[in-house]
This record gives sequence, C-alpha cells and structure tokens, in this order.
Amino acid sequence: MHRLTINKILIFAVLIVLSVSCKKEPDLLGLDLIPDEELLSHEYTDTSTIIAYTLQEDTLRTDELSTSLLGSVNDPVFGVTTASIYSQFRMAALNISFGNNPVADSIILSIPYKGVYGDTLAVQNISVYELDDTLNIVNPYYHFSSTSIKPTVIGQASFVPDTRTTDTVNGVARVPHMRIQLTQEFANRIITADTNSFTTNTEFLKEFKGIYLTAANASSPGEGGMMYLDLGHSQAAITLYYHNSEDTSRVNFIFGANAARYNQYEHFNYNGADQLLLDQFAGDTTAGNDQLFLQAMGGAKIKLRFPFIDDLAKQNIPAIHEAVLVIENDQPDDNYPIPALIAIRALDEDGNYEVLPDEAEGSAFIGGQADDNKEYRIRVTRYVQQRLLHPDLPDYGLTLIAAGSALSANRAVLKGPGAESGRMRLLIYYSPVE
Repeated sequence: MHRLTINKILIFAVLIVLSVSCKKEPDLLGLDLIPDEELLSHEYTDTSTIIAYTLQEDTLRTDELSTSLLGSVNDPVFGVTTASIYSQFRMAALNISFGNNPVADSIILSIPYKGVYGDTLAVQNISVYELDDTLNIVNPYYHFSSTSIKPTVIGQASFVPDTRTTDTVNGVARVPHMRIQLTQEFANRIITADTNSFTTNTEFLKEFKGIYLTAANASSPGEGGMMYLDLGHSQAAITLYYHNSEDTSRVNFIFGANAARYNQYEHFNYNGADQLLLDQFAGDTTAGNDQLFLQAMGGAKIKLRFPFIDDLAKQNIPAIHEAVLVIENDQPDDNYPIPALIAIRALDEDGNYEVLPDEAEGSAFIGGQADDNKEYRIRVTRYVQQRLLHPDLPDYGLTLIAAGSALSANRAVLKGPGAESGRMRLLIYYSPVE
C-alpha cells in the first residue's frame, strides 16, 4: 500500500451525532488501513442534526407478486397483522367436458410454500371464500384494497405449515404445500355449471370470479406466523376429482402468471402496539429519538432529515470522500428477523419517492444489507455532496423502508439518533480547504 503523506491529503472525520464523543470509528470502509500517524485529525463533533421518526406507510402496491403472504402475527411490538389473498383461478385447458352423468367426488386447494415468518410451529386457521366481484389484471391493487366476497365459507382448515416434507399425490411428486379441502357444494357448482362457462377463460371468470383466503387473527402477543406462498408455481391449483358413467378423472384450475391477484395487509389500527411507535404515528417527531420502527406489509417507515448539512456547506468543503449512515438493531429476536435489506429514498415536494444518486453506482455501493442481524450501513456520499454543492435547493428529507416490503413480513426496532449506546449516526469524511 502506498504511504500517504500529510502534504498529499488531509482527511478529517466528522461524525454527526447527538452526544459528545471523540474516538476513532472502528473499521469504517477500510479506513483502519491508514496508519494513525498519517491522519492529521480523526475525530467526531456533536450536534443535534439527525431528525428521525416513524411514519405509517400509506400506499403499498401488492398485485401479481412473486410471493403471496397468508397468516396472522401478534407481534409484541407492532400488534396484530393479518395477511389475506384475493386471486382468480383459471382453466388449465379450454372446453372442459366432464362426460356423461358427472359426479364431483372432492375438490382440493393446493399452494406450495416458500417459507414461514414468525412462529413456525403456530397453528394456521385458514378460511376460503368465493369472490363476488371481478378482479382485473391491468388494475393496480394495494395493501388496503378489498373485493366483495360471497358470505359462505367454501373451505376451512387448521394446520401447522410443513415446509420440508415432500410427498406424492396421484403418482406426482409434490413440493411442500398447503392443502385445503373445499366444500362439496363448491365442487358441485363447478361440475354442474353451464358448458359455455368452459369455452374460454373470459367466460369462466364471469361465473367463477376467484377466491379469497384469510387467516384468523393470532390471539396473544408472540403468537402466529406468516406463510410465504407461491401462487405462480405450476403445482398451485384447485383440483376437482370426479367420476362419470365411463371413468374417474380430475381437472386442474390454476393460478399462474395470467391470474389477477393481490395481497391485503390489515394492521387493525395498531391496537396493542408499543406506545413509542403509536406516539410517532400520532405525529410526535421527538419520540423517535431513542427508538425507530420499520415494518413490511404496508406497516412502518422512517423519515430522516440532516439539517447539519447546510452548516457544512457554509464551510466551503470541496469534496466528500465518504458519507455513511449507520443504524443498529435495538431488539434482536429470532422469531422476528429484521429485513435483509433496507432502502433509502429521497422525497419530492409531493412526498413521492426519488432514487438517490448513490444508487446509480449499484446495490453493492449504496449498501443497506443487514450485518449479522446487528446493523445496517448505507452509503449516501453523492447525496451529501449534492447538498453541499447546492444548499439552496429544496430538500424534503429521506425515507427508510424495508426493501421488498410488499412480499415479506420482516420488521425491525432500531436505535434512534439519541439512543444511549449505538445510536444512529452519519459518518462524513472530507478534505478540508487548505
């Protein structure tokens, strides 16, 4: 490694936090490789410059996702969240004929698992209904959307998800899957439907608009889990078994890529949630000083502001070498892993998300990955540099969100900028004016 001399470069380390400290930040992006004697100064200064608080997510699109969530979690911090699914099902082949004198024997709903979040041994109490209104695959649907359903339950089951065991059904190897027997009445409705209903999927969907799957709410704090399901899998189907005058047979109705579907996430106004979270939802921006909250499924996000940057701009700093936001996990919990990745977005004047310039360098550059369930580090170098170069431009703050929050159940309790230890902090390294 080439030795750096004081005459070649001066690097000041400024850590913006909320309490006084003066020590070396350990192992930050390889800076420990530079010998101490070659750093003219490596210290922190303290100002009340990070403003952070939790907001409730208002709009999260959830249609046609690669993973569908179903279940209920009674989180001791966030309260009860229940995930439900609205989905069409379609004919796998057109012009279905059930033959002479057909009789429905049984009908089974099968959907492969992709995993479980929360208590993996929790009993899932699932109910299935028919839709009473049409879904449209070109329409957007959100976590708060709903569609009319028929009042009669067409399927019900209580079970512990088994995501490991494979089995064979009718001689076909099946991946681990949820399996619910639907009612004889529903099977009869299909097998006795007008033959015109089976000529095209357009006609079929006029008669059978889809299904709604929902879970009974988890009753006690710490109970419940979220099943991750794969409705796009080739083995996700409603299978009708029947016999006629000549033979026994079966027919599959599939979900697949062409079926409209969406997830609904209900948080029940966060009844029973942590009071500090409720205070921030209610608009107390100071309540985020000690703890902050992130939750997927249209739950919680974090608003950030760095008002100190305007002060740094007045110092005529020519170039930022590095700016890193460090956020530590405050409540590790094996039952509720934190999001594997968090994303940061700028806000425009209407509150819409904008991508930071740092993200143009790629995900490896900007970071945001969870480090052993302990902390996140997000590089915001270009964002800070632009703020320094253009301090007069309006800035509407930043937002932290759980990446992939439409198709995961993860959540996190994070240390705020005023936490007693391991507080949220922004590390800035820059060359001063000589």
